[in-house]
Amino acid sequence: MIILGLNYNHPDSSACLIKDGKILSAVDEERFVRIKHYSGLPLNSIEYCLKNANIKISDIDYVALNFNPNANFNKKISYAIKNIFKLSTIKKILNFKNKFKNKNKLNLFLKNNNFNGEIINVEHHLSHLSSSFYLSNFESSIGLTIDGFGDFCSMEAFLCETNKIISIKKILFPHSLGIFYQAITQYLGFKNYGDEYKVMGLASYGNPIYLKEFEKIINYSDKNFFELNLKYFSHHDDKNFKYSFENGIPIFNNLYSSELITMFGKERDINENISQHHKDIAASMQTCFENIVIKILNKLYDKFQIENLCLSGGCAFNSKLNGIIKERTKFKNIFIQPNAGDGGGSLGAALQVNSIYNKNNKTVSESDVYLGPNFTNQEIEKMIKSRSDLDEFKIKKFSDDEIYNSTANKIASNLIVGWFKGRMEWGPRALGNRSILANPKNKEIKDILNLKIKLREKFRPFAPAILYEFRENFFYLDYHSPFMLNVVDAKDLAKNTIPSVVHVDNTCRVQTVKRNENLHFYNLIKKFYDLTNIPVLLNTSFNENEPIVLSPSHAIDCFIRTRMDYLVLENWTISR
Repeated sequence: MIILGLNYNHPDSSACLIKDGKILSAVDEERFVRIKHYSGLPLNSIEYCLKNANIKISDIDYVALNFNPNANFNKKISYAIKNIFKLSTIKKILNFKNKFKNKNKLNLFLKNNNFNGEIINVEHHLSHLSSSFYLSNFESSIGLTIDGFGDFCSMEAFLCETNKIISIKKILFPHSLGIFYQAITQYLGFKNYGDEYKVMGLASYGNPIYLKEFEKIINYSDKNFFELNLKYFSHHDDKNFKYSFENGIPIFNNLYSSELITMFGKERDINENISQHHKDIAASMQTCFENIVIKILNKLYDKFQIENLCLSGGCAFNSKLNGIIKERTKFKNIFIQPNAGDGGGSLGAALQVNSIYNKNNKTVSESDVYLGPNFTNQEIEKMIKSRSDLDEFKIKKFSDDEIYNSTANKIASNLIVGWFKGRMEWGPRALGNRSILANPKNKEIKDILNLKIKLREKFRPFAPAILYEFRENFFYLDYHSPFMLNVVDAKDLAKNTIPSVVHVDNTCRVQTVKRNENLHFYNLIKKFYDLTNIPVLLNTSFNENEPIVLSPSHAIDCFIRTRMDYLVLENWTISR
């Protein structure tokens, strides 16, 4: 049985392929088209998934989509009736024209490629939760999904047992924690879709002195989890709010109203310096967000007494929240899949369809995260030879052992290294296969990276990748964190020896690396440890204000236009 999963009609369009319960591939379309958060039909991703499995569209049994226009239909109609005098509201909420237009594009593509299977729409938040629960290995779990909106819903709680997922609570339009976080992100001058992670990093520089003000904006509700005070928001006001996907790029008007400006003062201009006032707003918003989610989680635990938790949805990327769940709730085991946002919905939809139609009812993958394209040394050699712009560089080919030794020595010498090896990661984190690596011992390396490569805000932290067996020596971390989704406190050893990966609030977003999960990356860190007695590398995504590189060509382009010192492409190296 072959299932093609698609995220379409949402930002971060993607595709995945499951065959007989095994995940063969999963990839985001933005990596191919080089447009962040691309939302169009993921044709390149589909082509890769099919080519990787050596199958055709006609071989596919099911196409699973992570949205269902019929979901929450009665609630949509009820909301439309209450707002009957706002005809634009009805059009926006039902959104039939856009849905059918996009569905027709997909139908035409499938028809032209002799698809004979069945298209199945899976409700958006069920897709989110399935993407986490069916990879968690939990027999039972509480599930919670949190995002902006999908299928008229912004949050949903689930009870999960073996191959059965039961919805127990929904939060519907117009109330949304994702909208709350995005609105404050926009107010603080970060207008691009997906900029929330920047504000999460900024929050560490502030103090949560505006919690009383935020209680007026959003309130925890014992009955309904939370409620927005809608006078501070515009997403429900059709006269002032619009969003679109222009050329596949998600574009949103401001989600906040003038009432937020009345409360906090003029919104920050995109080019304006960040003041302490802005930092304190960020800190207050982050704390408010954390407090509400923790209360919801504790309420769910108290009711069901299940110690396993699965999270998903875009808000599950809030690694500061993730890092405190075990401290502030009674959940003992937490699983979040590496592509928890809309991009991961393609996998979730496919996993849900698999749970229904796959008689074996078991889904396994060789790896939870390394599911994208890879390239052979022969392909890389051919590409290098075709590039006349590499004539001035030193090019060599090494064995694996030589690669580890050479690269570790260069990092120890404070050079900046592009590391391109194995299959590309699934999701937004670079986890050792499409990474830029640097020496965490050098406290100046953050400024060097920002100057040479990343060209990004100085307040944003860089992450440590550490050998799993050393994690508790450096961090307050007693569990495996392979997907870099948890912020935890640094111990004194980390503060003193790897200052470049310790944030201003003495926290770190840690990736723990096991040999059996990523042999090459593990061996490289081990070689660095042999040289320096530090089992840690600074790991950041291989990109420069663009999607993470997918191909050797993308990696070479990034290497040339930045001031990176050394590039590893499988067993080939390029240096200045």
